[in-house]
Amino acid sequence: MQEILDRLDRIETLLSQGQREYLDNDAAASFLGLQSNTLEVWRTKREGPPFVRVGRKVMYAVADLREWMEARRQKPLA
Repeated sequence: MQEILDRLDRIETLLSQGQREYLDNDAAASFLGLQSNTLEVWRTKREGPPFVRVGRKVMYAVADLREWMEARRQKPLA
């Protein structure tokens, strides 16, 4: 029983730490409201948000995604 309680404590600690710092391509696309292939195309054109390549895996920092979105904020014309 104590083992189960210890596991639950570890899970709660991990969940309380908040969002992940880096997202894979699919999660980053979802975060931005895009199709995952859109980010793939942007990378080949050297467009879009900054990314990190770890081996073959592409990762996006959540902070970079937020900053990239904020830089594109537009005010209404009215």
